[in-house]
Amino acid sequence: MDNETLKDYLANNSQVITIFMEKATDFLNRKNEDRAPARRYNDAEIARQADKMLDDVIANIHDKIVPHTREQTPAAWEQFLSENDVLDDLELSMTELSFESED
Repeated sequence: MDNETLKDYLANNSQVITIFMEKATDFLNRKNEDRAPARRYNDAEIARQADKMLDDVIANIHDKIVPHTREQTPAAWEQFLSENDVLDDLELSMTELSFESED
């Protein structure tokens, strides 16, 4: 399963992406408020940055799961994810996630 397929699977079968995107967008908007008014990002740029952050998270999740699956088929991944309650654990992790500013 590649990153994009994993992202689609998570979007269709859990709240992981929804929770992450809400938190990432809120964080980026707060960070954007600290910028000078003339240098603030528009909503499209905030969305692009949040998508990039999500892609990094999906890649990280993918890299952590790859060693535990013999086959790289979507069916094998779905079986692994369901047998090991990965979706529930990811949702819990996302609800506990907090972003810190790099001041």
